[in-house]
Amino acid sequence: MSNYTLNKYFVLLIALLSFALLGCGNRAHISPEVPHIPISDIRSCDLVFRLGRSIESSIVAADGNYSHIGVVIRCDSALRVAHIEPSREGVEQTKYEPLEEFFRSDRAAVGCVMRLEGLNSLQRERVEDYLLSCRNVSFDHDYMLSDPSQMYCTELVWRAFLVVDEDLSNGVRRKLPLAKDEVILPTDIFVNENLTKVWSY
Repeated sequence: MSNYTLNKYFVLLIALLSFALLGCGNRAHISPEVPHIPISDIRSCDLVFRLGRSIESSIVAADGNYSHIGVVIRCDSALRVAHIEPSREGVEQTKYEPLEEFFRSDRAAVGCVMRLEGLNSLQRERVEDYLLSCRNVSFDHDYMLSDPSQMYCTELVWRAFLVVDEDLSNGVRRKLPLAKDEVILPTDIFVNENLTKVWSY
């Protein structure tokens, strides 16, 4: 086995361990700022990606650009990001946060909004309804894609679009060392050729 292959497996092993211990969440102690977000250009069911500032986030995104993912939905008459992540405060259920919170500088070093073109209003409504139905879903520290009773960030997004027959991962699965199940990482959705970039920073 070549050194390149060994190094690749080592990076994936470290990524899995960090993903399992700290998940997609991003923590840093800096003064939070918010990038200028063109809210008027963003629609329901747009995908949001961010790369955290922690070493763990960089490892999770070792072969891609982003370590966390969510979906924009209309909730309480405003646009919110539906996403799920582990929390040191103990609340680890699906969140519905303003985009400004999702992209705060203490959570995100870089970020972007991507759009799956061609969704009609009924499809958007079905995705939103699914995500709102996940209000009490807890974060899955075991990353078991085969068990929808708990979910991790990419799984939540992937399952939301399955309700309209869209597999955002295009069937890509990763069998990582020590993983009990195959996993999908944010990068596996980001590289979907049917997504177009709406905004990035």
